[in-house]
Amino acid sequence: MSSLRLSGRLALLAIAVAGLSAMPAWCAGHGAGASGSHSIHAGAVAVTVERNGAFTVADTATGMKLTGRMPEGAGAARVTSGDDGIGAYRQIAVTASGRVAAIRVYGKRESVMFVDERRDGGANADPFPTFAIAPGNLERFSYDVSAFAPIAFGKLDSQGPWVFFDGGMHTMVVSPADNYLVADMQKNAQGEMESGIDASIQKLPAGFTHRTLLVFGTGIGQTLDRWGKDLQMLNHKPPVANDADVVLKKYGYWTDHGAFYYYKYDPKLGYEGTLLAVRDQMRKLGVAPGYMQLDSWWYPKAQPNSPGGDNGAIVYRADKKIFPDGLDSFHQRLGLPLVTHARWFAEESPYRKEYRMSRNVIIDPRYWKATAEYLKKGGVAVYEQDWLDSNARPAINIVQAHAFLAEMAHSMAREGLAIQYCMALPGYFMASTQFPNLETIRVSDDRFLPARYDNFLYTGALAHAVGLWPWSDVFMSTELSNLVAATLSAGPVGTGDALGQIDAANLKRTMRADSVLLKPDVPLRPLDSMYAADEAAAQGGKKIPMVAMTKTYFGKATETYVFSYPRAAGETAPEVPLTELGVHGSAYAWNWQTQKGEMIAAGGEVPLQYQEKWGYEVVAPVNRAGIALLGDVSKIVPLARKRFTSVTDAGSMEFTMAFARGEKAVTVTGYAARKPEVQAVQGSV
Repeated sequence: MSSLRLSGRLALLAIAVAGLSAMPAWCAGHGAGASGSHSIHAGAVAVTVERNGAFTVADTATGMKLTGRMPEGAGAARVTSGDDGIGAYRQIAVTASGRVAAIRVYGKRESVMFVDERRDGGANADPFPTFAIAPGNLERFSYDVSAFAPIAFGKLDSQGPWVFFDGGMHTMVVSPADNYLVADMQKNAQGEMESGIDASIQKLPAGFTHRTLLVFGTGIGQTLDRWGKDLQMLNHKPPVANDADVVLKKYGYWTDHGAFYYYKYDPKLGYEGTLLAVRDQMRKLGVAPGYMQLDSWWYPKAQPNSPGGDNGAIVYRADKKIFPDGLDSFHQRLGLPLVTHARWFAEESPYRKEYRMSRNVIIDPRYWKATAEYLKKGGVAVYEQDWLDSNARPAINIVQAHAFLAEMAHSMAREGLAIQYCMALPGYFMASTQFPNLETIRVSDDRFLPARYDNFLYTGALAHAVGLWPWSDVFMSTELSNLVAATLSAGPVGTGDALGQIDAANLKRTMRADSVLLKPDVPLRPLDSMYAADEAAAQGGKKIPMVAMTKTYFGKATETYVFSYPRAAGETAPEVPLTELGVHGSAYAWNWQTQKGEMIAAGGEVPLQYQEKWGYEVVAPVNRAGIALLGDVSKIVPLARKRFTSVTDAGSMEFTMAFARGEKAVTVTGYAARKPEVQAVQGSV
């Protein structure tokens, strides 16, 4: 570690640093009113249930509300209290024909839970809640029930979440809060909105409970995050750090669809020899991968054994034609942790006679226990379940759908393996909040490239909201814009180059010498204004350039990273107000591509520029001493936490840096009006 202290003012600074290796608050108004109505209030949220079963949920902070009715045959309402994962709550509950329906509010949180408990079981009918929203002219979007859950502007798809917002970015999010893979949200024949269970499930068992979460807020991204945090709290999932597993912590080499060695290898070396040669070449170039991914080619499949979509696995073990001595032997020779891909099981798989199945996937805990133990012995650190949208999707069945995910997660957790989902539907994103070792998820189609950026950003925001880190998918190291976008995602970064085609200089921009990724604290996500612009475009308007941002949080020294690209021919780069980036004082904007910067006065705008059809600006706040710390601008993320372990700003600025073995010095760049005083507390400067 090395520490520096800066004070005074400077013009343009470049320094070479040598390294040494609450309790809830309830408002009045609970209980029955003179008309027989019941109401509860929590912060800005008020819930009222009338004697006739009509209910209203209103939020004074946003001006939004839901209106609807309690289930048919509801008896007298009562106000009770309790506690769940989100926190202490008050609720209005009614009993109706062997079921209990309740509406909960939580302290000062702008969160509401609808609970439908079927004590006696019975027909899957009369879903609760059934509701309408107001104002009626709100903009809206959801996520398609298709692979990688792409955003759907102007559409309310069946799994949720549904997001409504107005011109002031007042926002409302509605989604299932459990039974995620069999939940169903739709408009009924009367035009009302409903949240319940898939109609293909005709009967619900006794004791079955379904919950629906409603969250109000200001700011689309912020409200999505609060909604997702509620789901994580409800399911007791702790936060996943962005270095929680080797895929998140280090740069890796991938062999999936889009990689050079996807179902292909050097015939002189064989598959094993080719991958060992890749490792050796990358080490010589100073960009050693921290792990290696093995895609669907590594296990035997139904004939033909090709990358096509119609050949499930026979067994989930190493193909002896590829790894004659087994997975463990290859891992020992490679000396790196592995990520292993999985499909579904073919009709001729012997597993179908040995284990309990749900369509093409196994729900038997014996299989998952044996598989997790096999993978652990073979050096696997992360298990990747692919094809979740179709061939590896379990049956629409309350028990089986959950069992598939739960048995997978629990068995892998016992062996210390993390999980990644691929081709997931929106329900899987929400279901991830039930499993602590589910840490990453693919958010765009195979082979990362600029055409995927929009989905990557919007679905990445959904992933972040529910506590997952987004994975862009593989690309080549020569593709700088892809490398920048993937690094700014704060999730995995991996390439799939051929031998002799590795751009080591580019790769060094994303990591330390020990392959540790230098990333921001949160994923790159569209500005709130982009949601409004793209909703308008979906209704026939014109698309504007995409602007997305992420940050590294160091209190007053928090740094902002702005990524932008045109989406139509001839578009020029926009100017972005500092306030829209969350920067409220003056700032120094550094164009990462041109390595030039300029001062931006408080309340001003950052002028973006496009080089090679994309632009990237680093925005650092200027403190009261006139200093702006940019960091190591040779890296994609100059002020990454794995390099700058601490930054404090009290007029003078002090920071501590971490060095990997073999790193001798790092140049730190900043801005101020005149030369600063620089002191090395440790190390030298």
